[in-house]
Amino acid sequence: MKIGIIVYSMTGHTLAVATELQDALSAAGHDVHLEPLRAAGPASLGAADAPLETVPEIDLYDALVFATPVRGGTPAPPMVSYLEQITSLEGKRVACLVTGIFPAGWGRNQTLAQMAETCASKGATICDSGSVRWWSLGRRRQIAEVVDNLAGCLKQLSRVPE
Repeated sequence: MKIGIIVYSMTGHTLAVATELQDALSAAGHDVHLEPLRAAGPASLGAADAPLETVPEIDLYDALVFATPVRGGTPAPPMVSYLEQITSLEGKRVACLVTGIFPAGWGRNQTLAQMAETCASKGATICDSGSVRWWSLGRRRQIAEVVDNLAGCLKQLSRVPE
């Protein structure tokens, strides 16, 4: 299966988790491409969206992973802009990944729900989602669990029924 991981990362944390997911999916035999989103300029904290320098093409992929940090209980503005530009995710399998510094109930859960709702409204089949609390003693365990869960969900979707 051809999988695109569309990632926006401000500090490198989200990119680090997305890269581990890419490695796991590639090791499982998938054709995986990590596609970074780049904002055209700095995204201010209060911005609802942000102009993009890069806009990855999604038609090339059977499945997608959208990965972003949490900003104020929502996806980072460049990811919001990107998801809004997508006209259709019909027939696409999607997983969502977020990183943040606060507990899950203080923004990460809301961000995942918003991303899943946006993708589903464009016709996507949501397979799973996961989040990592970056400032946590259990961060390595959380990353391993998220990578295993998302890779497992995407592997299941690629199986041909017998």
